[in-house]
Amino acid sequence: MSKDDSKRYLILKDPRIFRGLFFLALPIMLNNLIKTIHDVIDIIFVARVVEDSASGVSAISTTFPVMFTFISLGIGLSIAGTALISQWVGSNQIEQARKYATNLVYLSVITGLILTVVGYFGAPYVMQLMGAEDYLLEKSVAYLRIRSFELTFLFIFFAYQSIRQSTGDTVSPVIFGVFTVVLNIILSPILIMVLDMGVEGAAIATLTAQAVVAPFVVYRLFRSKSGLTISVKRFKLEKRVSRPIIQTGIPAAFGQAITAIGFIVLTSVLIHKFSYKYIDISTGLELVNNDVIGAFSVGNRISSLALHPVMAIGGVLSAFIGQNIGNLNVERAKESFHKGLILSLIIMAILSMVLLPLRGTLATIFYERGTDVFDLTVKYMFFLLIGLPLMAIFQAFIGAFNGTGHTKYTFWVSIIRLWGLRIPVILLLVYVIDMGPRGVWTGMLISNFVIAFVGYFFYKKLDFKPKVQLDI
Repeated sequence: MSKDDSKRYLILKDPRIFRGLFFLALPIMLNNLIKTIHDVIDIIFVARVVEDSASGVSAISTTFPVMFTFISLGIGLSIAGTALISQWVGSNQIEQARKYATNLVYLSVITGLILTVVGYFGAPYVMQLMGAEDYLLEKSVAYLRIRSFELTFLFIFFAYQSIRQSTGDTVSPVIFGVFTVVLNIILSPILIMVLDMGVEGAAIATLTAQAVVAPFVVYRLFRSKSGLTISVKRFKLEKRVSRPIIQTGIPAAFGQAITAIGFIVLTSVLIHKFSYKYIDISTGLELVNNDVIGAFSVGNRISSLALHPVMAIGGVLSAFIGQNIGNLNVERAKESFHKGLILSLIIMAILSMVLLPLRGTLATIFYERGTDVFDLTVKYMFFLLIGLPLMAIFQAFIGAFNGTGHTKYTFWVSIIRLWGLRIPVILLLVYVIDMGPRGVWTGMLISNFVIAFVGYFFYKKLDFKPKVQLDI
């Protein structure tokens, strides 16, 4: 049995669905874990080198929702690719799957190039709108401009990951991902600390790593001994093929993008409400207190480490559901969702219990004990960690919506969670009830709790029918 046949059997026939989900999700978990560790290392280096550590960390973290707004469009295309290509693979119509894969890469390249231009020239205006000033404005704009040049490379990788994942291959993308992160980790301390480039060094290290790996990814897209490859002769947009990719990708992309924009608004609230200028007694210099933003940034980074397992399971779940829908096996598609949800809940419950007592220890990696930013970080992590099981439910629903091709539901649950629940509740708790930073932490937990019920409502509306015209 070939590798492709083995993965096809695992997804479509093997009765051990728990094993299959975990087996295919494990490489993605590893890749995401390494990526997050790298991000954390970047913050540690910047926090150690930059004189005002909280502002240095904030300069990187405030760009995250902006960068993610751009990245979300590539993610949306990859979600559409996984949903549609996996259905063709499930029905064993490989030539059609190859056409969709080729168009996916083409669309990803075009989108990446356009966003590079937008990101570079729009960086100063966006950061000013978010309320960044002085050091924070200068460094965040520089960081965002440098990172904008990696978007095309990143989008190509997203397309490659989507194509491979659609066939059940979660290992190949991880190999490239790990190599990128390892190279990034090697470059980061050199540029940030040795060459004393600070925040800009962190951005250049990431860009360089992506640029070095991109040619190898492109080569594998066109030439590979297993899985789908794309065609040089057909490397052009076909309206009949690209239209369903765009139609399926737009809701997922907009859901991600509008969520990211919501985080821009949320970050702006933190800057306007909790950042303030003060005079340093020892130096007489005017500085900006960014402790709340620093705590928010570090708490989110640590929480993301715990979230990677369920995000990986959700991604694999999309391929499981998509292939089984293409194979017209609705019952197995539904069973895959139920078992994916159970597996995610178990993992998140365990991680929550393990990490809760370690909040202080984890926070000391970034900040000194006894400081205000340390205390805020520990408090914020409590709210994040007790809500991990809720995120397991949310990610399982996202996997089901994306796998069935109903990305409009992905859009709606994303919008409702942030714009319908999180931001209004946080504004109420912070500005009306005046709960301070605790109002932000509480609002995030409440939104994750309520959205579980909203997700269930949309799940009951799924029809588990193919979104492509199968020739059967």
